[in-house]
Amino acid sequence: MNKFVVYIVIFIVALSFSSLSQATLITNLTQVEIDSADYSNAEDHLTDDLLGVNYINYKGYDWAWVSPVNLETSGGNTLYAPELQKNWLFADNALLNILKNELTLADFTNDSGDIIHSVEFFNSNYEHVDVADFNSDFVNSEWTVEGSFMSGLFGGQETFYVREAPTAGISPTPIPEPLTILIFASAFILLHTKLRKKSV
Repeated sequence: MNKFVVYIVIFIVALSFSSLSQATLITNLTQVEIDSADYSNAEDHLTDDLLGVNYINYKGYDWAWVSPVNLETSGGNTLYAPELQKNWLFADNALLNILKNELTLADFTNDSGDIIHSVEFFNSNYEHVDVADFNSDFVNSEWTVEGSFMSGLFGGQETFYVREAPTAGISPTPIPEPLTILIFASAFILLHTKLRKKSV
């Protein structure tokens, strides 16, 4: 029994370290759905309690700073469409005008001085934004066409997605807590212990 428990503990610790050491795209979709850009089953993981951590609210819209690039693929990274998280959209011209002329870097900086961004919700590898690039000329929403003349000039723009702020009382689907793994492992250990006692 002791060996079995040790193996389970080692497995859980290894699992937690592996999830910390590499970027993890936060989505409920399978890799097949993601690869085929089938977002019909997408859930929104940017929950109310992430306001001020992963996105901001301004003029009835939630604004997410989603990538340090404005290209679908760049440097081994894939920037996914806003629909990967249900309810999120590219900013139209009116919203893009708000982004360029009203929102500032200070709006995307919390009280601790940390940058508010949602990179892990929309990128395969990137985990950062380029703060120095935040200015009215270098922010965008719709992607720059890859391989075009403009991609060399504007492919490095900071990318933002928007959604209408959810109605009060209606929250997006929450992310399952990491504690779930520990609960299942504990239940499995208890079950194994009971079965072992019965057989002895």
